[in-house]
Amino acid sequence: MKKLIGIALWLLALAIPFRFAILDTDDTVHADGLPNNAEGLISFLAMLALFFIGYWLVDASKAQGAEGHGH
Repeated sequence: MKKLIGIALWLLALAIPFRFAILDTDDTVHADGLPNNAEGLISFLAMLALFFIGYWLVDASKAQGAEGHGH
């Protein structure tokens, strides 16, 4: 179950916050031409958090399966 949640978080990280963090920089510019980096920064930090939490969940699911083998 943890592995599926981790994979879902990775997909969410690539789908939602990745848009403003990297791709759509035109949406982060005010009408007067000044950049608004707050939305892009928050999106980028959310993307990183989702990647690392997803990795932690996927890695934790692998560790549980290895304990039963006695290695």
